[in-house]
Amino acid sequence: MRPWLAVLALWSVLRGAGGKSPTFPSITDKTFIEDCVRGHNDCRARVKPAASNMRYMTWDAALARTARAWANKCIFKHNIHLKKKYQCHPNFTVVGENIWAGSHQTFSAIGAINSWYDEIKFYTYETQRCTGVCGHYTQVVWDHSYKVGCAVTFCKKVAGIRNAALFVCDYGPGGNFARKPYAKGASCSNCAKEDTCENKLCRNPQRDKVIYYSRWNPPWEFRIVCDEACIALAVLRPSVMVFAFIVAYVVKKRFVNMHMST
Repeated sequence: MRPWLAVLALWSVLRGAGGKSPTFPSITDKTFIEDCVRGHNDCRARVKPAASNMRYMTWDAALARTARAWANKCIFKHNIHLKKKYQCHPNFTVVGENIWAGSHQTFSAIGAINSWYDEIKFYTYETQRCTGVCGHYTQVVWDHSYKVGCAVTFCKKVAGIRNAALFVCDYGPGGNFARKPYAKGASCSNCAKEDTCENKLCRNPQRDKVIYYSRWNPPWEFRIVCDEACIALAVLRPSVMVFAFIVAYVVKKRFVNMHMST
């Protein structure tokens, strides 16, 4: 092998070993949002026994920001602020949450959501008996939850996994109270009067509205947030200072010999 080829091969190996962390989609990525929403609704539509009152889920920007803020901590534990009023959402007083951790190379939103749903094998609907872990499943199929926001981040180590993906989904309103997750019966037979039925789920235009909550972020999140007005001010202020300096310099240079008198 030629020397320069050996050097190039070694450089490639070293760069791969100490390369950049993998990147994941942001909470505004359209494909990521569609996968999260579709993954949940597909699970909710196929519950057994069938649900008579299962609501259709849509995306919520505020819940996604809460999910991102907690995921960024790289802790495989539930958010300690979930049951505190308005700490995780500006409107929902109680928020539900599911967490998934795994190799960053195997992560997919659909796969993680399906792994939560797969806990159905431990759950008996009629008796509410659980022989394993069931809380992720029951939150995914909680009838009254109709908003979801998710986020995924890279963690060097979390839940004993190195180079992991940590995926968090938050739900509004939260579920997992002391009752069955939904009412069984023919699909959509117990929807609200104003609802329509779509893919075995109850839809309502008021619930489905997309709200961006542009000025809201979790109050416990340490994050510098700058909206459009803030950005404009940040750009304008130094520009005005530079302009003022130039004007002062030109005036001083041009009128250096000028004296003021009264």
